[in-house]
Amino acid sequence: MYKLPGYTVFFEENNVIYVSSKLYQNTIKITDKELQDEFHSILRHGGCETLSSPLTNLLYKQGMIATTEEIQANLRQAQQLLEKTLILTIMPTEGCNFRCIYCYEEHTSINMQRETIDQILAYIEREAPKYETVKIGWFGGEPTLCKDVVLEISSFTQKLAEKYGFCFESSMTTNGYLLDIHSFEEYYQVGIRSYQVTLDGWEHDRMRSHVTGKGTLDVILQNLIDLSQLSKDKCQFEVCIRHNILLRDNDMSWYDHLYKLFGADSRFSILVHPIDDWGGESVKKLDLSSYHGLGDTIAKHIRYLEAIGMRHANHTEEPFSQICYASFPHSMVFRASGRIEKCTVALDHPKNQLGYVDAQKGIVLDETMNRLWSSYPIKTECVSCAQALSCLNLSCKRNTVLYGASNCNYICAYQ
Repeated sequence: MYKLPGYTVFFEENNVIYVSSKLYQNTIKITDKELQDEFHSILRHGGCETLSSPLTNLLYKQGMIATTEEIQANLRQAQQLLEKTLILTIMPTEGCNFRCIYCYEEHTSINMQRETIDQILAYIEREAPKYETVKIGWFGGEPTLCKDVVLEISSFTQKLAEKYGFCFESSMTTNGYLLDIHSFEEYYQVGIRSYQVTLDGWEHDRMRSHVTGKGTLDVILQNLIDLSQLSKDKCQFEVCIRHNILLRDNDMSWYDHLYKLFGADSRFSILVHPIDDWGGESVKKLDLSSYHGLGDTIAKHIRYLEAIGMRHANHTEEPFSQICYASFPHSMVFRASGRIEKCTVALDHPKNQLGYVDAQKGIVLDETMNRLWSSYPIKTECVSCAQALSCLNLSCKRNTVLYGASNCNYICAYQ
């Protein structure tokens, strides 16, 4: 049986059927009425038994239909491409200047020590040239509290990229409070071009207060407004404004406000995300009893964003876009203490412990533990899944690794 893989997409426009492969990046046009009828027949029957016509032979040669075994093999080959990327998430501090009500971290005042920084630099110098792409993500705590560390490691990696020719990409998850225009320009110069900043709507000051107890929204918004004034021609960056919501969050006027500020700037987008209990005590003050009904609420928010023309980062279907950073085979989280883990949400869990930084031994890794997060087969269900090339059965594996349970998420019903 020859099936349409999930990575084959099609649409009809002006009496023409366009068929494309997201895997091979090719497109064919079907204009003949009889061939169009044959294509619709293939869709109705879930594929074709044999390659017995010019159309089926063309679709097969273009990689737009294939057997189940061939599709699985293609997806496994795509998984192998992940071997070419090194992902380092670095937490220069575990301290934070915020006290967000749903935060799962303990806010310990631990900053990365000099010997740990030196070992990370040595690891990057030794390992980075082996890869086509090196990605460094800054996380915390709040990474902007250790700007000197961020700038040092970023500048060092940027120079290595210039020397060896690998692609260097860098991002930062920050509360945005210290992301003033001067600091942003310093980060920009060392290659940090992508940011996630959380703004929790009109309830932001209650949900995400400063450690002193004062509100933080006005300062963050002004920082982002200042960034939007930078020339689009000379300063290309991405700011994803994350909006964490509960089931009853249905006030869409917040999006109208953001649209007025950033709707005309393609460098800004919004990510709608549910609040969940990842640990800690303060989150228990929130009503999470109806968490699993949030899918419909999120869909409602996304429809509103699309209706007003605001860019959003939900449900992207680009190849590899739904693969969790922790599922990459060469991905690790360097904590400020020198511990090395896989997932930033499962901090301190025994099955999240990947290794440690040692002043004499350097970077010590447990490859058996590493493979628990990145070794997942292509399932039969993946063959026809529209998200197959986006997630490769490697979206969030937290629950699967930690608890041996299926991870129910918004991307793949089979996880």
